[in-house]
Amino acid sequence: MTEQLRLIVVDDDELQLELMERSLSRDGFEVGRAASAGALMTEAKRLAPAVILMDVNMPDEPADRMIAIAREAAPNARVFLYSAWEPSRLRALASQLGADGFISKSESVTMIGARIRELFFRR
Repeated sequence: MTEQLRLIVVDDDELQLELMERSLSRDGFEVGRAASAGALMTEAKRLAPAVILMDVNMPDEPADRMIAIAREAAPNARVFLYSAWEPSRLRALASQLGADGFISKSESVTMIGARIRELFFRR
């Protein structure tokens, strides 16, 4: 049996949030969602996530500030950037901003849960 992880998906695209919530819930995750920095703070207090999967292009705050907000809201959570950017560019940004890893939006939604677990348990 796979350990259930609590996570928050942060994205300003409502359809992407719905898709990720459905897919990750079916994959055994307890999923919260946030479409803004304020919603992330609220949801993190409610859920106490182990993982925050964060789009890098949020309209209300730049990526570095969103990571700081995530770390403040859920100090023990691992923060993974999530974007359609080319993987090498996303990897560089994750490294530059101190994120714990990255996942490309081009990965199949059926594989994203496995990728999250791989990154989370790799520590």
